[in-house]
Formats: sequence, structure tokens, C-alpha cells
Amino acid sequence: MVTLRHAILAGGTLLLAACGSTPAYREWTATETTATAAYDECTEQVDNTMRLRGYPYRPLPETPQFRYRKEIFALCMRRKGYTAED
Repeated sequence: MVTLRHAILAGGTLLLAACGSTPAYREWTATETTATAAYDECTEQVDNTMRLRGYPYRPLPETPQFRYRKEIFALCMRRKGYTAED
């Protein structure tokens, strides 16, 4: 039997899990030979990788998984011909 306290706790946990941030479009600059759909493709690939490893899709910035997500997203974007803006 689920109590109200458990339901609120579960809802809060789900809300916090969904609040992580993903890289913004403005963080990446396309070169002349890149596809415009690379951002969405990389986001999907990273989501799949995070799921397969058992990590949350949008980890909180304080967690190691956040840094891991950012690194594999950057690797994907570089492979597709984008460069990070400084």
C-alpha cells in the first residue's frame, strides 16, 4: 500500500531526475560540411548510451554521470564535424 508520503517522495525524485540540463545549441558551431541534424542525432545516441549503462538520461550537474554525458555528447558532436564554442 502506497502512502501519500511515498507518492510525494517518488514524484519529487522523478522531478529532480528530469531537471538535468543538456548542452544547448549555441555551445556548438557547425562547419560547412556538417549536417544540421547532428545535435538531435547526438542527443538520441547519448540517451541510448546512458540508458544502456543504467544512468539517468538527464543527470544532475553534481553527479559524475553529468560529466560523462557531456563528454560523450561532445565526442559525438566532434565526430559529426562540429566544434565547441569557447
